[in-house]
Amino acid sequence: MNVSAKTRMFRGFLVANACIALVAVLILLNRPPAPPLIQGVLLPEARALQSFELLDHHNRVFDNEALKGRWHIVSYGFTTCPDICPTTLNQLVSVSNLLEAQGRENDLRVLFYSVDHRRDTVDQLASYMPFFNKSFVGLTHADDSENPHLPFEKGLGIVAQLVPKTGDDVNPADNEYEVNHGVTLFLLNPEGKLQAIFEPDYRGSGFHTFSPERVVQDYLEIRDYLG
Repeated sequence: MNVSAKTRMFRGFLVANACIALVAVLILLNRPPAPPLIQGVLLPEARALQSFELLDHHNRVFDNEALKGRWHIVSYGFTTCPDICPTTLNQLVSVSNLLEAQGRENDLRVLFYSVDHRRDTVDQLASYMPFFNKSFVGLTHADDSENPHLPFEKGLGIVAQLVPKTGDDVNPADNEYEVNHGVTLFLLNPEGKLQAIFEPDYRGSGFHTFSPERVVQDYLEIRDYLG
């Protein structure tokens, strides 16, 4: 029995639409998952850090190689900070405790980088860090004309400023200053590259704080997303 041209055209139309639908399904199935919505910024391409050299609170050299092989989260500030720095470190203690409760105590190492190296010597950091967690690592640097610490600061985008004190009761010879700095956390992947920046919550009082639960959630979602 002859099939009319109209019937053949209709069958061809059905086959073409079926092919289009199949292609659409394959595209959807093979489409990469959407990146997690974190409280901060997830870098599509992790940013490598230029060669740097610091000192940890055990007076050991800490460089790019020290970042390899595990995830790190970096907080920064100074040890005489009265509020934000110790609050953030205490919240990172809670982050470590939450991960430990999930059997992930070795997943993420916390680093605290001082932007006030003249006051925050190795000895000062060695006294300061154990107040929070013995596994936390304090970082500082020595005076060096080549400034081998700067690639670390610039690579992460650390924002800090030393502001000389002024006033009638201030002796310029004392070289007194205040320390201003930003409030962010930096997530480094096991290749030692910057993978994400976590932003704090902002409360009406003007105080910045991090939710340990949210930090853990964002960290684990980033790990799952990256495989």
